Amino acid sequence: MVPDSRAKARPDHVRPLNAPIAISVTADRHRPLSIVVNRHSHQVERIQDTWIIEDEWWRQPIARQYFALLLDDGTRRTVYHDRVADAWFLQDY
Repeated sequence: MVPDSRAKARPDHVRPLNAPIAISVTADRHRPLSIVVNRHSHQVERIQDTWIIEDEWWRQPIARQYFALLLDDGTRRTVYHDRVADAWFLQDY
């Protein structure tokens, strides 16, 4: 139960859901071969899908290449390469 349903929302208590997590990636020509998440290394068995998001109407330009991966332990993960910052992130949904 919410203590007071008429209370005003407090923006200082807002936190993002599913925020991207910075990860280490070994890549060949910007295609991930292995990823390290929470100090655990996983080989990429297969890239199941890839897509690009590029936009300039945000406050800052966005250029990301996403990869839907099947890892060696059977898990599926979505990662992206931020081409503006040249950094890799895990984006779970």
